[in-house]
Amino acid sequence: MASSETVTPFVEGLLHPKVVIVTGAGQPIASAIARRYAKAGARLVLSFLPEHEAAATELAKSLGAELATACELSDPQAVSALVRRVTTELGGVDVLVNAHLSRVPGKLSEVSAEQVKSVVERQLSGTAFFCKEVIRPMMRKRSGRILNLLDSASGGPGKVAAEGIAAMTRALANEVSRQGISVNTLAVHLLPEEAEQLPAPQRERLEGELGPLGRLGNPEEIAEAALFLVSSAANLMTGQRLSATGGLW
Repeated sequence: MASSETVTPFVEGLLHPKVVIVTGAGQPIASAIARRYAKAGARLVLSFLPEHEAAATELAKSLGAELATACELSDPQAVSALVRRVTTELGGVDVLVNAHLSRVPGKLSEVSAEQVKSVVERQLSGTAFFCKEVIRPMMRKRSGRILNLLDSASGGPGKVAAEGIAAMTRALANEVSRQGISVNTLAVHLLPEEAEQLPAPQRERLEGELGPLGRLGNPEEIAEAALFLVSSAANLMTGQRLSATGGLW
């Protein structure tokens, strides 16, 4: 399908009345996922980094989110406190979507140690911390969905984090699937507006590697794939990687 027009096959209320945590609120893809889940009837909890507070707060108001709060992903105590608050106030967690994306252009040998540390701690460690904290409340219900976004566009530290998330997803799926919890990854690539900001040589190289569809996806298309993976339509999927990249790897 060459067109970017999105016509959903999913019925309204698909996620009603599930409690869903979405991290990365205020970023384009995470925000689109939150909007799609709200339309599907989810009771939303939005987690955002301090630098995205303005956009995330506005998003939360527009969607009527149950809770929206800043959370430093690299801080395990902050993550634990947020999940405890959700389970206490909302009665548990049904779905976790680790949708935060940390992108630093450049090869591993070219970026600073601080940049590597920030990407790996927020993207990989933050994903692991959230997974760890929601597992117990999900196990008590013997039900849950975890979806980890995987950035297939980045090299350098982003690639390190992506490979770690993929391996962790498979390992965690093996641990918890028999308790009724599925764990999957959704690979995403650059958005068109992000590609436009690349240096000319990188942009030209990307245009020559656009894959079978010949275009990049928009956030709404990615959100449909994210809805599928946390719905009952994906009951037989766990430990899997779905790519919403137009065929790009």
